[in-house]
Amino acid sequence: MQDSTGSFADWISNLIRRVIQLMENLPEEGPDGSAGGTTEVQVVDAVAGACNQICVHLSDSLFDLVLNMVFDYASTTVRSNAVRAIHQLVECVANANAEKTLRKFIPFCVKNIQWELDNGASGVRTTSTSRPAASDATLHWSKCGSHIRPM
Repeated sequence: MQDSTGSFADWISNLIRRVIQLMENLPEEGPDGSAGGTTEVQVVDAVAGACNQICVHLSDSLFDLVLNMVFDYASTTVRSNAVRAIHQLVECVANANAEKTLRKFIPFCVKNIQWELDNGASGVRTTSTSRPAASDATLHWSKCGSHIRPM
C-alpha cells in the first residue's frame, strides 16, 4: 500500500500534464466560446468534472503541486483555442482551495489585464475564422483567470 501511495504524486503530475495537453489540442473556439463541436465540449466538461473531484480530495502538498502546475502553465502560455478549458481547470483548483488559488491567480491576472488594455487589446473576442490577435487572446486568457468562481 505504501508503495502505491508513494507514486501518487507522479500519477497526479502525469494526469495534469495530459489534461493540459488535451486542452492544448482542442480546435479553435467558436463565436459562442465552445471549443469545436458537441463532442469536444462534452470531453472538456467530463475531464474538468473528474479533475474537480480529484482536486477537492488532495492532501495539502499534492494540492500545492497541482496548483503550481496549473499556474505555471496558465501564467506562461496563452492559447486562444483553450481559454474556456483552462478556465475550467483553474476553477477545479479554486473549488478545492479558493484562498490559495485566488492569492496566486488574481494579482497575476489583474496585472496582465491592465497591461493588455493599456496596450490596445480588444475586450470583444473575435468571431472571424482568422487567428485572433495575440494581445486579445492574452486579455481573454487573463480575464478567465480572474473570473474564478469557486463553489
